[in-house]
Amino acid sequence: MTDGTPPPESSRRLTAPARLVWRGRQRLFFVLLCAVAAYDVGVWVAGLAGHARVLHVLFSVNPVWFAVSFAAQTAAYIAYAFALQGTARVDGGPRLPFRQAIRVVAAGFGAYFARSIKGGFELDYRALRGAGARRQEALARVVGLGMLEYAVLAPAALGAAMWIYASSDGDNRYAALTLPWLAVVPGFGIALWLTNDSRRRRLQARRGEGGRHAAVADAVGGLTILRRLLLAPHRHIRPLLGTMIYWFCELVCLWASLRAFHAEVAIPALVLAYATGYVISRRGLPLGGIGIAEAFLTFSLFWLGVPLAKALLGVFAYRAFNFWLALLPAAVLGSTVRDIRESGTTGTHDKLAA
Repeated sequence: MTDGTPPPESSRRLTAPARLVWRGRQRLFFVLLCAVAAYDVGVWVAGLAGHARVLHVLFSVNPVWFAVSFAAQTAAYIAYAFALQGTARVDGGPRLPFRQAIRVVAAGFGAYFARSIKGGFELDYRALRGAGARRQEALARVVGLGMLEYAVLAPAALGAAMWIYASSDGDNRYAALTLPWLAVVPGFGIALWLTNDSRRRRLQARRGEGGRHAAVADAVGGLTILRRLLLAPHRHIRPLLGTMIYWFCELVCLWASLRAFHAEVAIPALVLAYATGYVISRRGLPLGGIGIAEAFLTFSLFWLGVPLAKALLGVFAYRAFNFWLALLPAAVLGSTVRDIRESGTTGTHDKLAA
């Protein structure tokens, strides 16, 4: 059950202090669920790497690098807030104050709000609705922001993949990790084709038919926002630059977390492993992708040459900053986020489409 779902009838009759206790227990349950999922994945991968080897690497940690991880993750949140704020303003959209944007991002990245089945993107949607955006307008901007993330990351991953493939001297062991990224090229072509003015209007006109037509219309709405961002970068420098800095800081955070455990990783391998193992943003996954992100990212680094024990510990250190540290601001902002969700809800028909 999420904050967006009304509590049972019995809990509605509770006094205000009792409701706070009920909500506190609910939050604690989801935090513990996240911790159990992460623990299970960690124990499983540690068994593959060898527990003795993992302990040896753990005790040789250089904690100085964690200061770099912390600074990079903090900068990443600020950059993403600029991206959210800028995407909201595309084509005269609603003005989202930066203070509000940073609160939405801090809560949306946190384990506290990641329990939403729709992830942190639901909170973006509610914030835009509260700022005055119409339903479809807010939804298009949320989808467009998610697509902007990958429109920036995917070309970088493609470049890294081609670099690694070209440097492999005919060794095809990296083919399965590198060649699929060639799909980025036709992917951009399809996006341009779908957002052609006449085709876009035709597809979006079928939204009322429901089902897959509504889903396609929402996707096209997001792609249209993305197209306008990319074709006029001088007019939309804030969301573009914010997204670029966000990904750069995320990569620095991961790199520093790996360096803390003396893992050596080349920049192309770092970019490709990150993009491959973290292909779905934590803001778009239930429970912040806990367990899934750790496993995928660890094995991606391992397949690209990082020893499994170092990859495991580096990834878990990265997730400590990238995921668990967000518990603090998310918990502090609990009342603010409830206000955002309430101001962005006009009725049950207005819930964010899955």
